[in-house]
Amino acid sequence: MKKTILFLLIISSFLNIGTLHAQDNDQLVNGFIKNVTKQDTNIKLHLIDNFGNDFDLEITSDTEIGIETQSGERWVGNISQDQDYVLSLLEEAQHSLEPMTAKYSGSEITSLVSYESSNIKNNLGYLAGSFIFLAILFFGYIFIINNKLKILSAKK
Repeated sequence: MKKTILFLLIISSFLNIGTLHAQDNDQLVNGFIKNVTKQDTNIKLHLIDNFGNDFDLEITSDTEIGIETQSGERWVGNISQDQDYVLSLLEEAQHSLEPMTAKYSGSEITSLVSYESSNIKNNLGYLAGSFIFLAILFFGYIFIINNKLKILSAKK
């Protein structure tokens, strides 16, 4: 038994020699925009995550951006296309408390996206639940009125 385990360990060590594990230096932060300012050719973005941690990050011309607009459309691009428009979109996201996800390396954001957090299946469940609740209330009310009418008609 010991020889079998030793043999398997030796074989597995040889199999792992050719494998290279790359390290990704990018980090993620999910949070809300606290402040947005324009700096020369970049945009300075101050994010706060759900735990209250502050992140001062910078959007450069290499940053890939995907933001949901107020009308529900998705804008994809970078600040080299139209920096003022991106700034206005970020300010809208700040005022509407839209959650943002930033992938960053150091202080530079490599990608910034907003996402629609609603799930249609969850919303349909709430809708069905509310209809069932209202149907129970409606038919309960009809049942009570019907019983009161029976009592009044029996007294005559």
